[in-house]
Amino acid sequence: MNKEDYIEKNQLENVIQEIEKTVDSIIVEGWDDKKMIQKLGFEGKIFMSAEKTVEDLVEDVSRGSERTAVLTDFDSHGEEASKEISRELDKEIDVIRSARQKFGAQLTSTDRRAVEDIRPLFDDKEEKFVEAAMDQLFFNP
Repeated sequence: MNKEDYIEKNQLENVIQEIEKTVDSIIVEGWDDKKMIQKLGFEGKIFMSAEKTVEDLVEDVSRGSERTAVLTDFDSHGEEASKEISRELDKEIDVIRSARQKFGAQLTSTDRRAVEDIRPLFDDKEEKFVEAAMDQLFFNP
């Protein structure tokens, strides 16, 4: 890993540590996003918005959380999803918008727009083989 990637990874981990102090859950779009947030060190609940209606997502999150951050992607689709999800969640629980701002500022500072775009910061050849084996085991019976 080069120096710039190491610094970027460390900065993202620090932002996630800060966020974890203020929320008990995070909302992301999909499975890859969830894995990346976990790799950054978040240990709370992570809800995925993909393939769910906003109503179902709000119901799930409000049952399992009191304070959440919406970390959908930082492209136009992700921004729109964040606004809609946040608007509906505000009726039920606290949505910590500053967490999205902090994470987004750090993520986009290196021209990344999607949470899964940080995957190269974790690329480890051995880990790729392990993940491929696990995917094969669990998703291709």
